[in-house]
Order: sequence, then structure tokens, then C-alpha cells
Amino acid sequence: MKSRCRPVSRAGRWAGSVWPILLTLAVGPALATPVRGAEGALPTIVAVTTPPRPVTGAALDFGIVYRAPQANVVAVDQTVEDLDGPLIQRTTRQRRVSVVAQAFGREAGELRMTVAFGAPGRRRLTFTLVTDEGDESEPQTVEVDVGR
Repeated sequence: MKSRCRPVSRAGRWAGSVWPILLTLAVGPALATPVRGAEGALPTIVAVTTPPRPVTGAALDFGIVYRAPQANVVAVDQTVEDLDGPLIQRTTRQRRVSVVAQAFGREAGELRMTVAFGAPGRRRLTFTLVTDEGDESEPQTVEVDVGR
């Protein structure tokens, strides 16, 4: 008895080997993303309050109103970007400020972040809350016009 086999074309072999890769790319990230229930909820920045008239050289307090269901906020990432002038001369500063004393153990509150500007112009400030496990909240952005 003869078996009848049809040769498989190269296109058929290629298509057969691509499906597992495509499936892995489509489903893999969904499986790797942690599912957060009520216990693992990330902190949220509700609002950012700005000083009435930001001026150059003065230390200004920005308020961050937050909610943290796990009461585990330990730091705030703060980024300040220049928006004026030629692109090559614009600067970006980033720092992480510890807020353990003000925020850890509290599910809601307001944090005060002090920022000083060296020159007038438009600035974009971005704030992100950081938990004790290293998770970050969604960033909250505010644009201000710093005067003289």
C-alpha cells in the first residue's frame, strides 16, 4: 500500500510557523500585565493646584491632591520641561522627592511640592506618585507661564 503525501510548499511551512509567534505577541502582554483589584489599586492624582502668579526666583508651592487605596505612597517624581525658545536650548529636569512622612499610611490627602524657576517662560510640570513597591500612578501634567 502506497501512502500519498503532498509536498508542503515553503509558503505553507512559513504560515504554520508564524501563527504561534503571532498568538504569543497578541496574548503575551495581556497575561504579563498584573490584574489589580481593590487590594492592588494604584494611587491617583486627583488635582494639581498651582500658585496664582508664578514668578522667577521665588520658591512656589504646587499642591497635589491624591487618593491612595493602599496608603503606600512614598515619593513623587517631578519633571519640569522648558517650552520656550529653540528646541536645542530647552532643558528638562527630573527629581524624585520622598514624601514618606506626609503620605505613607494615608489613603487621601494633599502634598506640597516646592518648585523654583530660574528664568521666565512657559514650563510643563509633570507629577507622578510612586508606591513602596515601585508602582507609579498615571502622570498629571500642568503648564504654567512663569513671569519676571
